[in-house]
Amino acid sequence: MRFLLLIQLILLLSCSSVEKREALRADHDTDMNIPAIDDFIISLKKEYIERCYMPILKRIPSNAPRPCENDLLQLLERRYSMDYTQEHVDMAADELFFTDIKDRLQKKIKTEPSLRNAVRKRFRNMDEIIAYYKPKYTFRKTEKNNG
Repeated sequence: MRFLLLIQLILLLSCSSVEKREALRADHDTDMNIPAIDDFIISLKKEYIERCYMPILKRIPSNAPRPCENDLLQLLERRYSMDYTQEHVDMAADELFFTDIKDRLQKKIKTEPSLRNAVRKRFRNMDEIIAYYKPKYTFRKTEKNNG
């Protein structure tokens, strides 16, 4: 299992410049840092990139598309028809991915008392949490993550 995860991580980091730009990172702010949330988001983003983002970006949909892949493609088709660019995919992926993250993270916080306590010490609500983590894990190219 760890071997497969290692191979996936190596492939993610060693492929095209698009994938390198999407390399996952966890820049920690010592005052707001909650490593469990960073790890949770990284795990979900790796899965999202592999299963949803890359098939749509490369325009090679899966034989049996996953719901997230369908959602992303439908959002892009509604907004840009089939003339979407990487920037469009990045914006749509941010929108859909962080909506999903918000829901999943809310459930995780409710079920894990230690995480709930850490969150209460640092944030007032879910919108604040998402506002803090979204720039760190965005799909969009920014000065901070353009490498």
